[in-house]
Amino acid sequence: MTCTDEASSRSQSDTAPPSKVRLAMTVSISALTIIRGPVTGEKGPGPGEYPTVPIDSVERMTIENGKLVLHGANGTATVDLPPNADPEQQNRGWALVTEGESTDEGTRTMTFTQEMSLEDFTITVPAADGQVAYGSLGGRDGKDVLLFAYGAGSRAFWGWATITKTAAAAAQH
Repeated sequence: MTCTDEASSRSQSDTAPPSKVRLAMTVSISALTIIRGPVTGEKGPGPGEYPTVPIDSVERMTIENGKLVLHGANGTATVDLPPNADPEQQNRGWALVTEGESTDEGTRTMTFTQEMSLEDFTITVPAADGQVAYGSLGGRDGKDVLLFAYGAGSRAFWGWATITKTAAAAAQH
C-alpha cells in the first residue's frame, strides 16, 4: 500500500481543475462521531464513510492481517477494511495532488488523481489539522477503494471511498 503525506505528493504543475464531487454528510452522535454519506460526481467515487478514530495523531497506515492499522505518534488503532476492499490488491495508483481548506467552513478538500489515466476527483470531509496518509486497494467488484486518514485527537478521521473508473482507466489494471 502506498502511504504518503500531503507535502510529498504535490507540485506546482498539479493545477488542473478537479471534477466537482460533493459528499452528502449526516452526523450521528455516539462514542465515535460517525460522518458518512454518498459521494457523487461525474467521474468520482461512490459510497464512502468518514468516522473518527481513537488515535493521538495520524502518522501513517498499513495493512496487517486483512485490517487497516493507523499508526500515531504514541500508538495504533486497528479498523476493519470496507467490505468491498481486497487487501491483496494494494497500490492501485491513486495519488493525493491537492489538499486544503474548503470554501465551506469547517471542511477540508482532497483531490486524488489516478497515476495512469489521470482521472481525478475531489472529496470534502470534516476539517482537522495534520498530515494525510492514504493508499488504495482493488475492490472485489473491480472498483478501486481509496483509504485515507488524517487529523489528531478527537479530530482524527479515517475514511474510504469506492471509485468507479471509466472504461479506459479500468483497462489499465
